[in-house]
Amino acid sequence: MAVIYRITNMANGKFYIGSAESFARREWQHRYDLKRNAHKNPHLQASWNKHGEEMFVFEVVEQIPDGEDQLFWEDRWLRDCVGKPDCYNVNTLATAPRLGIVLSDSAKQNISQGRSGKHAGEAHYRYGQTVSDEVRQKIGDTQRGKPKGSGRKVSEAGRAKIRANIEAGRSHMHWVGKTHTEESKQKMRKKVLEQTSGQLFDSLTAVLAHYQMTMPTLRRALLAGTPITKGKFTGLIFVYA
Repeated sequence: MAVIYRITNMANGKFYIGSAESFARREWQHRYDLKRNAHKNPHLQASWNKHGEEMFVFEVVEQIPDGEDQLFWEDRWLRDCVGKPDCYNVNTLATAPRLGIVLSDSAKQNISQGRSGKHAGEAHYRYGQTVSDEVRQKIGDTQRGKPKGSGRKVSEAGRAKIRANIEAGRSHMHWVGKTHTEESKQKMRKKVLEQTSGQLFDSLTAVLAHYQMTMPTLRRALLAGTPITKGKFTGLIFVYA
Protein backbone atom coordinates (compact mmCIF):
# COMPACT_ATOMS: atom_id res chain seq x y z
CA MET A 1 0.00 0.00 0.00
CA ALA A 2 1.29 3.47 -0.90
CA VAL A 3 1.97 5.85 1.98
CA ILE A 4 2.99 9.38 2.82
CA TYR A 5 6.12 9.37 4.96
CA ARG A 6 8.09 11.97 6.92
CA ILE A 7 11.77 12.25 7.80
CA THR A 8 12.16 14.35 10.94
CA ASN A 9 15.35 15.85 12.32
CA MET A 10 14.98 15.53 16.09
CA ALA A 11 17.72 18.13 16.66
CA ASN A 12 15.61 21.00 15.30
CA GLY A 13 12.16 19.62 14.41
CA LYS A 14 12.57 20.15 10.67
CA PHE A 15 11.15 17.52 8.32
CA TYR A 16 10.98 16.16 4.76
CA ILE A 17 7.78 14.81 3.17
CA GLY A 18 7.52 12.13 0.50
CA SER A 19 5.41 9.26 -0.80
CA ALA A 20 6.26 5.66 -1.64
CA GLU A 21 4.75 2.35 -2.70
CA SER A 22 7.20 0.64 -0.36
CA PHE A 23 8.11 2.64 2.74
CA ALA A 24 10.90 0.23 3.73
CA ARG A 25 12.50 0.44 0.30
CA ARG A 26 12.23 4.25 0.14
CA GLU A 27 13.73 4.61 3.64
CA TRP A 28 16.66 2.45 2.56
CA GLN A 29 17.16 4.62 -0.56
CA HIS A 30 17.12 7.86 1.43
CA ARG A 31 19.63 6.53 3.93
CA TYR A 32 21.85 5.19 1.14
CA ASP A 33 21.92 8.55 -0.67
CA LEU A 34 22.40 10.56 2.53
CA LYS A 35 25.30 8.40 3.69
CA ARG A 36 26.95 8.91 0.29
CA ASN A 37 26.35 12.68 0.52
CA ALA A 38 24.36 12.40 -2.71
CA HIS A 39 20.78 13.18 -1.67
CA LYS A 40 18.71 15.20 -4.13
CA ASN A 41 17.52 17.58 -1.40
CA PRO A 42 20.47 19.80 -0.39
CA HIS A 43 18.77 21.10 2.77
CA LEU A 44 18.13 17.61 4.13
CA GLN A 45 21.63 16.52 3.16
CA ALA A 46 23.25 19.47 4.92
CA SER A 47 21.31 18.77 8.12
CA TRP A 48 22.17 15.07 7.94
CA ASN A 49 25.85 15.96 7.62
CA LYS A 50 25.62 18.39 10.54
CA HIS A 51 23.52 16.43 13.05
CA GLY A 52 24.26 12.80 12.15
CA GLU A 53 22.13 9.81 11.21
CA GLU A 54 21.00 9.11 14.79
CA MET A 55 18.95 12.33 14.91
CA PHE A 56 16.66 11.40 11.99
CA VAL A 57 13.41 9.48 12.40
CA PHE A 58 11.56 7.91 9.45
CA GLU A 59 7.82 7.31 9.89
CA VAL A 60 4.58 6.77 7.97
CA VAL A 61 2.14 9.63 8.53
CA GLU A 62 -0.71 8.59 6.23
CA GLN A 63 -1.80 5.58 4.20
CA ILE A 64 -3.03 6.32 0.68
CA PRO A 65 -6.32 4.56 -0.14
CA ASP A 66 -6.08 1.79 -2.73
CA GLY A 67 -6.62 3.06 -6.25
CA GLU A 68 -5.82 6.69 -5.39
CA ASP A 69 -3.11 8.67 -7.21
CA GLN A 70 0.00 8.55 -5.01
CA LEU A 71 1.51 11.80 -6.34
CA PHE A 72 -1.80 13.63 -6.00
CA TRP A 73 -1.82 12.83 -2.28
CA GLU A 74 1.83 13.82 -1.92
CA ASP A 75 1.11 17.15 -3.66
CA ARG A 76 -1.58 17.89 -1.06
CA TRP A 77 0.97 17.47 1.73
CA LEU A 78 3.60 19.48 -0.11
CA ARG A 79 1.26 22.40 -0.77
CA ASP A 80 0.50 22.52 2.95
CA CYS A 81 4.12 22.20 4.14
CA VAL A 82 6.45 23.74 1.56
CA GLY A 83 7.44 27.29 2.44
CA LYS A 84 7.21 26.78 6.18
CA PRO A 85 10.54 27.31 7.99
CA ASP A 86 10.59 23.74 9.34
CA CYS A 87 10.09 21.99 5.96
CA TYR A 88 13.06 20.74 3.94
CA ASN A 89 11.06 20.26 0.72
CA VAL A 90 11.48 23.01 -1.86
CA ASN A 91 8.68 22.39 -4.36
CA THR A 92 4.93 21.79 -4.15
CA LEU A 93 4.91 19.40 -7.13
CA ALA A 94 5.94 15.81 -6.45
CA THR A 95 6.34 15.25 -10.21
CA ALA A 96 8.91 18.07 -10.50
CA PRO A 97 10.85 18.26 -7.21
CA ARG A 98 13.49 20.66 -8.58
CA LEU A 99 11.19 22.86 -10.67
CA GLY A 100 12.01 26.53 -10.19
CA ILE A 101 15.38 25.95 -8.51
CA VAL A 102 17.94 28.29 -10.05
CA LEU A 103 21.57 27.25 -9.89
CA SER A 104 24.12 29.85 -8.89
CA ASP A 105 27.11 30.55 -11.13
CA SER A 106 29.37 28.77 -8.65
CA ALA A 107 27.11 25.70 -8.64
CA LYS A 108 27.12 25.61 -12.44
CA GLN A 109 30.90 25.89 -12.39
CA ASN A 110 31.19 22.99 -9.96
CA ILE A 111 28.97 20.81 -12.14
CA SER A 112 30.99 21.72 -15.22
CA GLN A 113 34.26 20.89 -13.50
CA GLY A 114 32.87 17.59 -12.27
CA ARG A 115 32.03 16.57 -15.82
CA SER A 116 35.35 17.55 -17.36
CA GLY A 117 39.04 17.05 -16.76
CA LYS A 118 40.61 13.76 -15.75
CA HIS A 119 37.33 11.81 -15.94
CA ALA A 120 36.22 12.93 -19.40
CA GLY A 121 37.04 12.04 -22.99
CA GLU A 122 40.62 11.08 -23.82
CA ALA A 123 41.69 12.04 -20.29
CA HIS A 124 39.68 9.18 -18.80
CA TYR A 125 41.95 6.42 -17.52
CA ARG A 126 40.07 3.76 -19.53
CA TYR A 127 39.59 5.80 -22.71
CA GLY A 128 39.91 3.59 -25.80
CA GLN A 129 40.34 0.38 -23.83
CA THR A 130 38.23 -2.71 -24.36
CA VAL A 131 37.65 -5.51 -21.90
CA SER A 132 38.69 -8.94 -23.10
CA ASP A 133 36.41 -11.94 -22.89
CA GLU A 134 38.74 -13.44 -20.28
CA VAL A 135 38.47 -10.35 -18.05
CA ARG A 136 34.69 -10.22 -18.51
CA GLN A 137 34.52 -13.86 -17.41
CA LYS A 138 36.58 -13.13 -14.29
CA ILE A 139 34.36 -10.17 -13.39
CA GLY A 140 31.28 -12.31 -13.86
CA ASP A 141 32.67 -15.15 -11.75
CA THR A 142 33.48 -12.83 -8.84
CA GLN A 143 30.04 -11.15 -8.88
CA ARG A 144 27.80 -14.06 -9.77
CA GLY A 145 25.62 -15.19 -6.89
CA LYS A 146 26.33 -12.18 -4.72
CA PRO A 147 23.29 -10.25 -3.40
CA LYS A 148 22.77 -6.85 -4.96
CA GLY A 149 22.22 -3.66 -2.99
CA SER A 150 22.44 -4.01 0.76
CA GLY A 151 21.83 -7.76 0.64
CA ARG A 152 19.38 -7.35 3.49
CA LYS A 153 16.01 -9.05 3.03
CA VAL A 154 13.00 -8.74 5.29
CA SER A 155 11.33 -12.04 6.12
CA GLU A 156 7.61 -12.56 5.70
CA ALA A 157 7.26 -12.45 9.48
CA GLY A 158 9.18 -9.17 9.53
CA ARG A 159 6.99 -7.67 6.83
CA ALA A 160 3.86 -8.74 8.70
CA LYS A 161 5.19 -7.08 11.86
CA ILE A 162 5.95 -3.85 9.98
CA ARG A 163 2.46 -3.81 8.43
CA ALA A 164 0.87 -4.47 11.83
CA ASN A 165 2.80 -1.61 13.44
CA ILE A 166 1.83 0.79 10.66
CA GLU A 167 -1.85 -0.19 10.81
CA ALA A 168 -1.82 0.22 14.60
CA GLY A 169 -0.12 3.61 14.37
CA ARG A 170 3.13 2.25 15.80
CA SER A 171 5.44 3.11 12.89
CA HIS A 172 8.02 4.22 15.46
CA MET A 173 8.52 0.59 16.54
CA HIS A 174 11.39 0.15 14.08
CA TRP A 175 13.44 2.10 16.65
CA VAL A 176 12.87 -0.44 19.42
CA GLY A 177 16.16 -1.94 20.61
CA LYS A 178 18.33 0.78 19.10
CA THR A 179 20.45 3.09 21.20
CA HIS A 180 21.69 6.63 20.63
CA THR A 181 25.27 7.81 20.97
CA GLU A 182 26.17 10.13 23.85
CA GLU A 183 26.48 12.99 21.37
CA SER A 184 22.98 12.34 20.07
CA LYS A 185 21.63 12.09 23.60
CA GLN A 186 23.08 15.52 24.36
CA LYS A 187 21.34 16.96 21.30
CA MET A 188 18.05 15.44 22.43
CA ARG A 189 18.27 16.92 25.94
CA LYS A 190 16.30 20.03 25.12
CA LYS A 191 14.05 21.57 27.75
CA VAL A 192 10.36 21.20 27.00
CA LEU A 193 7.53 23.25 28.50
CA GLU A 194 3.97 21.96 28.87
CA GLN A 195 2.18 25.30 28.65
CA THR A 196 -1.16 24.24 30.12
CA SER A 197 0.33 23.31 33.51
CA GLY A 198 3.52 25.33 33.23
CA GLN A 199 5.60 22.24 33.98
CA LEU A 200 9.17 22.34 32.64
CA PHE A 201 11.00 19.16 31.65
CA ASP A 202 14.76 18.84 31.20
CA SER A 203 14.53 16.61 28.14
CA LEU A 204 12.27 14.88 25.64
CA THR A 205 12.88 11.63 27.49
CA ALA A 206 11.58 13.16 30.71
CA VAL A 207 8.34 14.18 28.96
CA LEU A 208 7.86 10.68 27.53
CA ALA A 209 8.42 9.08 30.92
CA HIS A 210 6.10 11.47 32.78
CA TYR A 211 3.14 11.17 30.38
CA GLN A 212 3.84 7.64 29.13
CA MET A 213 3.50 8.83 25.54
CA THR A 214 5.35 7.85 22.37
CA MET A 215 7.97 9.98 20.62
CA PRO A 216 5.85 10.50 17.44
CA THR A 217 3.01 11.92 19.58
CA LEU A 218 5.34 14.33 21.35
CA ARG A 219 7.09 15.29 18.14
CA ARG A 220 3.82 16.13 16.39
CA ALA A 221 2.78 18.26 19.35
CA LEU A 222 6.10 20.12 19.36
CA LEU A 223 5.95 20.73 15.63
CA ALA A 224 2.35 21.99 15.81
CA GLY A 225 2.76 24.15 18.92
CA THR A 226 -1.01 23.92 19.42
CA PRO A 227 -3.18 21.91 21.86
CA ILE A 228 -3.45 18.18 21.20
CA THR A 229 -6.98 17.60 19.92
CA LYS A 230 -7.65 13.94 20.64
CA GLY A 231 -6.70 11.07 22.91
CA LYS A 232 -5.77 11.10 26.58
CA PHE A 233 -3.40 14.06 26.05
CA THR A 234 -6.11 16.37 24.67
CA GLY A 235 -5.51 20.01 25.56
CA LEU A 236 -1.81 19.68 26.36
CA ILE A 237 0.57 22.09 24.59
CA PHE A 238 4.27 21.25 24.28
CA VAL A 239 6.93 23.75 23.15
CA TYR A 240 10.70 23.86 23.35
CA ALA A 241 11.74 26.05 26.28
